[in-house]
Amino acid sequence: MRSLCLALVSLVAVAACTTQQARRSDTTSPAAATLAGAPSNDAAVSKAIEAADSGQGVALLKGDTAGAAAYYAADAIVMTPNDKIAKGHDAIMTAIGNFFAAGKITAFTTHREDLLITGDYAIETLTYQMTIQPKTGKAINDKGKGLTVFKKQPDGSYKAIRDIYNSDLPAK
Repeated sequence: MRSLCLALVSLVAVAACTTQQARRSDTTSPAAATLAGAPSNDAAVSKAIEAADSGQGVALLKGDTAGAAAYYAADAIVMTPNDKIAKGHDAIMTAIGNFFAAGKITAFTTHREDLLITGDYAIETLTYQMTIQPKTGKAINDKGKGLTVFKKQPDGSYKAIRDIYNSDLPAK
């Protein structure tokens, strides 16, 4: 029993040390942060993710369901406000289609807050502003924040594998 306890304590200690080494202590410039231990060409990754973000923005403004869904990997998980979790391509297509059926996005901009890169993964924190014109009624101006995890694909592109966003505005 004592050896089992000692083994568990050792395992926890090793895990704690490993976790500490993987974290960056420099948080003054999170936009340029890279997690330790993973060589990466930060500029190329940043550019690839900017291209993916831009492509999705164009698709959203066009009301292009397939184009907007192309932002996501086939096994992605998307968590949108006021809706169920969407797991996988078909569920994401349905969620985007339902959104477009309710209204049209007439303005959409994002601002990257930071980008953390490690190996084949990147985590982007952003803010957004958009205007949605429902089928009936006044336009809705929304602003909020989001967090997206990207994974490098075999073709070198980056696709979102996890995405969550929500509004800064109070619920009505």
